[in-house]
Amino acid sequence: MRRLYRVVFSSAAVSAALIIGEVLAVGLLLIAAAYRWVPVYAFLSVLNILVAAGVITEDCNPEFKLSWLVIILSLPFFGAVLYLIFHKRRLSRKEKERGKRIKAQILADGGDLDRRSLLNLTELAKKSSRAASDALSILKDDGLAAVFSNTSIRYFPDGEGMYASMLSDLKGAKKYVFLEYFIIEEGQMWQGVLNILKEKATLGVDVRLIYDGVGSLGRLPRDFDKSLSGIGIKVIRFGALTPLATAAHNSRDHRKLLIIDGEIAYTGGVNVADEYINLKSPHGHWKDGGVRVLGDAALGFARMFSHTYSLASGESFADEPRAAKGSPSPDLSAACAVPPDGGYYIPFCDGPAPLFPSYTSKSAIINLICGSEDFLFITTPYLIIDYDLAEALRRAAKRGVDVRIITPGVPDKRVVKIMTKSSYHYLLAGGVRIFEYERGFIHEKLMLSGSLCGIVGTINLDYRSLVHHLEDGLFIYGSPELEKMKEEFLRTQSRSREIRKSSARLTLPEAIIRSLVRLLAPLL
Repeated sequence: MRRLYRVVFSSAAVSAALIIGEVLAVGLLLIAAAYRWVPVYAFLSVLNILVAAGVITEDCNPEFKLSWLVIILSLPFFGAVLYLIFHKRRLSRKEKERGKRIKAQILADGGDLDRRSLLNLTELAKKSSRAASDALSILKDDGLAAVFSNTSIRYFPDGEGMYASMLSDLKGAKKYVFLEYFIIEEGQMWQGVLNILKEKATLGVDVRLIYDGVGSLGRLPRDFDKSLSGIGIKVIRFGALTPLATAAHNSRDHRKLLIIDGEIAYTGGVNVADEYINLKSPHGHWKDGGVRVLGDAALGFARMFSHTYSLASGESFADEPRAAKGSPSPDLSAACAVPPDGGYYIPFCDGPAPLFPSYTSKSAIINLICGSEDFLFITTPYLIIDYDLAEALRRAAKRGVDVRIITPGVPDKRVVKIMTKSSYHYLLAGGVRIFEYERGFIHEKLMLSGSLCGIVGTINLDYRSLVHHLEDGLFIYGSPELEKMKEEFLRTQSRSREIRKSSARLTLPEAIIRSLVRLLAPLL
C-alpha cells in the first residue's frame, strides 16, 4: 500500500498522465480536423502512406515493422503521428557532439588498454578461433569494449552470497565506488550498503550512484536524491519522466553494477532490494546469481559506468582519470590473494539507438548460440524472443547441441508468463528442452556454451532488454568458474519441472492475450 501511494502521488505518475493526455489530445484534434477539412484529410492520408512506406523500407527487424504497420493502418492519421513521435529517439546536434566527445575522451584516457586488448585477442585466437571471432564481433559492436586477461572471477549462485561479498569489498574501498542499478528499494539490503557508503563518503572516497527513475518508482522516499547528496554521494536518477511525449521514456537503465577502485566489479541479476536476497518472498524463492570480477576486467565496467554517467549528467570524467583510465592495475597476485584464473573476459554494454548503433547483446547471444557444439544452457526470467533467436536455438538443437532453458515456475507478472509460455511449443518442436523452476522465480541471466564460453550479466531474452534497455554483460572464455556455473545449472534443473509438448499449449484465453500482446511486444 505504501508503495502504491508513492507511485500514484509521484511526479512520474503526474508526468505519465500528462503524456497520455498530450497523445490523446493530438489524436482527437487530428481526427476532428481530418473529417472537417478536406485538405487536412488529404494531407494526413498522404502522410499515412509515406510513413507506412518508410516503415516497410526501414532497415530493422521485420517484427518491429509489422507492429508499427498494424498501428499505422488501424489508427488512420493518428497512427502515423504516434510512429513519428515514438518509434525512434532522436538526438539533437548538441547531444550527438557531446556523445562523440565523451566517447573520445574515455578512449583517450584508456592509456594502453586498447593496445593490450589487441594482444589479448591475438592470444585468445591461438586458443580458440571461435571465441576470438565472437570477441571480435563484440569489440566492433561496442566501441568501448576490450579483451582482458589478468583477471579472476567468482560466481555466486544466489543473491545472499553475492550481497555478503559486496559488503565486504565495499568496506575496503579507498578511491571510488560506482553503483548503477535498475532497482533500489528501502530495506535491509539497501541500508547495509548505505551505511558503508556514508562512511566512505565522509572519508573522501568518490561515491557515485545511477539508478533508474522508473525501475525504482515507488520504492524510495521523495527526498532520496537530496539526502544522498547531503552526505557527499553524487546521484543521477536515470530517465526521470517529464511531461513530454518522447521515445526517450521507453529507454531504461537495467544494469546492475558495483565497481570499486577499478579493481573489483560485480554484475548479474541482483538489484538492491530485499527480495533479491530472499528477505522478502513475493514470488516464492528468488533464484538469482552474478559474478565478482577481480583484476583488469573491472576497468571495462568502470569505462561503462563513466560513459553512462557522463551522458546522463553532462559532466566529464576528464578531470578524474582514475575513473576511466585503462592503466594496468598492480600485479594481481600482489594486489590480492587470488591469482588470475587464465580466462579471457570482455565486459560489454548495450542500449537503445541512436546512443548505441548496434544490437550488441543480441549479436553476442546469437553468436554464442551458433557456435555451440556440446551443450547450451540458459537461465532467463523472460523468454519473449523474436524469430531470429528462436531459429538460432532450434538450429543448435537440430545439429545435436543439448539446448536447455530454465524459466520461472512462479511468475512475477501474469501476462509475461503467458508470453514466455507462448514460446515453448515452437522451441520444443525444434528439440529444445525447457524447464520451469518450481521453487519460485528465477531471475538469473546466464548462458553457457560448452565448457569454455559463457555470458553473464543483466540481459533478459525479451524485446525490452535487447532493444530498449541499457544493459551490461560479461563474455567469458576459459574460466574455471564456468564449470561451477554448469554444476549450479544442473542443480537448479533438478529442482525444476520439465515442460512437455502436451502441457505447452495455451488455453484459448491465453492464446488471445498472447496474440494481442505479441503483436505489440517489439514496441513495449
